[in-house]
Amino acid sequence: MTEDLSHFSKPYVIVISGSVGSGKSTIATALSKILDGAPVLIFDHYEPYIEWPQGIEQWLKNGADPSQIRISKLKDDLLSLLEGKTVTDPQNGNILSPSKHILLEEPSGRERQEIREYIDLVVYIDVPQDVCVTRLFERLVDMDIWKSKGTFQGEPKDELVEQLDAVAMWITQYQQARPMYIQVSQIVKEKADFVVDGLKAVDEITADIMSFLRSREQT
Repeated sequence: MTEDLSHFSKPYVIVISGSVGSGKSTIATALSKILDGAPVLIFDHYEPYIEWPQGIEQWLKNGADPSQIRISKLKDDLLSLLEGKTVTDPQNGNILSPSKHILLEEPSGRERQEIREYIDLVVYIDVPQDVCVTRLFERLVDMDIWKSKGTFQGEPKDELVEQLDAVAMWITQYQQARPMYIQVSQIVKEKADFVVDGLKAVDEITADIMSFLRSREQT
C-alpha cells in the first residue's frame, strides 16, 4: 500500500534522525515503500566524503555545531534528486530515481547549514541510549548463535576474534564521539518537527509518521 501525497510542487524532503542505533535506516527504508519507492540518502554511505571540523576536542567543547560537518557529495546528490536527476548510492551502487518525496537519513536533522534550506520535515526517532548501544552490539556479534546455544563455545576462534575486534573498535570510537552524539541528538530532538517513540514496532512508527505527514498536508 502506498500513500498519495502528490500535491507538493517540488519533491518533499523528509529527514529521519536519531541516535546511532535508533533504527533510522530501517524506518527510512520502510517509509520508502509506503511513499511509492522514494529514494533514500543514507548519511553513513557518504562516510568517505565527510569533512570533519579540525580540532575535534575543541569543537566538542564549543558545542559540536553540526554545520561544521560538511559532505558536499551528499548535498550534490540531494540537489540532483530535487532537480529530477538520478543519482548513485556511493556505497552499494544502487540507482536512486527522483520521486515526489526524498528521504534523508541524517543524524543532525536540519542542523547542518549546507542542507537546511532543502529540508521540509524532520522526524526524530526517540530511543533510549542504552537500547541504541545494545542494538549496535547485536549488529557486531552473531547473537543468533548465543540465543540458540547460550554460549559461543565451539565456534571458530577466528570468527570470534573478528567479532570481538569489531566490538572493541566500536567501543573505542564511541567513547571518543559520545559527547558529540549526546549533544547533537538532544538539539535535534528539541527542534524536530515530530518525535516518534522508536521502541514501537516498525509498522507502528511508520503509521505515526504518515499520520503526522497527512496532518501537515492539511495546514
